[in-house]
Amino acid sequence: MKKFVIISVVLLLLAAGVFGFALYRYMQVTDLFGNKESAATEVVAETAKPAATEADEKKVEEAPAGSSNIFAAGADKATAYLADMTTEEMVGQLVLGICADSSAVSSEINKYSLAGMLFESDNFQGMSKEEVSAVTQTATSEAKIKPILAAQEEGGNYTTISDLSGFEEYDFNSPRTEFASGGLQAVEKDEDDKTTMLKSVGFNLNLAPAIDLAANGDEMMYSRTISDDADTVSTYAEYAAKFSQAKGISIALKHFPGYGTIPDSAYTGEGAVVDDRAAETIRGNDYAPFKKGVDAGAHFVMVSNVLVQNIDSAHTAALSPAIHTELRSTVGFSGVIMTDILDDADYSAYAEGNKPAVQAILAGNDIVLVRDYATAYNDILAAVNAGTITDVRLKEACTRVLAYKYTAGIMK
Repeated sequence: MKKFVIISVVLLLLAAGVFGFALYRYMQVTDLFGNKESAATEVVAETAKPAATEADEKKVEEAPAGSSNIFAAGADKATAYLADMTTEEMVGQLVLGICADSSAVSSEINKYSLAGMLFESDNFQGMSKEEVSAVTQTATSEAKIKPILAAQEEGGNYTTISDLSGFEEYDFNSPRTEFASGGLQAVEKDEDDKTTMLKSVGFNLNLAPAIDLAANGDEMMYSRTISDDADTVSTYAEYAAKFSQAKGISIALKHFPGYGTIPDSAYTGEGAVVDDRAAETIRGNDYAPFKKGVDAGAHFVMVSNVLVQNIDSAHTAALSPAIHTELRSTVGFSGVIMTDILDDADYSAYAEGNKPAVQAILAGNDIVLVRDYATAYNDILAAVNAGTITDVRLKEACTRVLAYKYTAGIMK
């Protein structure tokens, strides 16, 4: 009997334990309509994502702005527009003409589907401010593909409209003179005024600033830039990119990879001038202002016609695949690369047997700057039709130009 009682008690205790455990689990699962289980699931979901490491965070902080696609905002529209373009229209978007006759700008842009036009002071002689505005407004309104309307307002001897009658309130010294008299503050004030002036009469691109480093008066770029100090010129490049473009005037950093110590007497208009400095000197010094301006979001970089002997002895910079690779990969530029004026001298000896405009596109330029835009257009078109310039390369360059136009608000 006693044995029976002991067994019964043990069984009752076991049953109570099982019941208690079951009740506890039931209460856990059903408490607050299952919130305990949901909370556990949420914790698992959160911990499943690895937290960013300190190295990852540092990598994000150090990633330069210029290394990403600065025209991403216009990329989708550019791709969609490109889908309906003819080959001839795409080719035209790779050419920025230099205006010969301001009265024929609209018809010439449409005839060749040009990316746009660069105007010089001779185009506006005798015109009032209102008449200058009328030229740019007509070009914009009548162009099938909205154009880049470029000026070159560096100051000093390199101006488009500031020395004309009707623009008396603007008087821009050379950058070197302005810097000597008032430092960076004076140079930046000039940038502000240039932007205001160009915007007021319908321009959207200034082919400036020159950010070459020059120390001596006999050097080719001495008066056109402000200093031979890379940090000072870098600050200038950064300011120009940030201020001018925020106000609607794109800039072109020039002349990559830098003219350096080349004397003014070296340019004869016949063939290329030679930069024989060590490659590491150029990369370690002259690249710095370009990198700063690129990281600040500069839309354009202009490549020079200099033969940079110790980087590429076979091509002038504008025709050099190696120079363009360095601009894209080392400097981190994702914007529009354009040539300096490609037909002010004969560069065919550096073009691998191609026409210079064709080699420029093959090298990596998106736009060629030329006076004889009809010839450049026809040369590029013939190379596309022959397969020398591939369909991929044509569309890559054209898409970048269109994406720029959408991002900058030139096209809507």
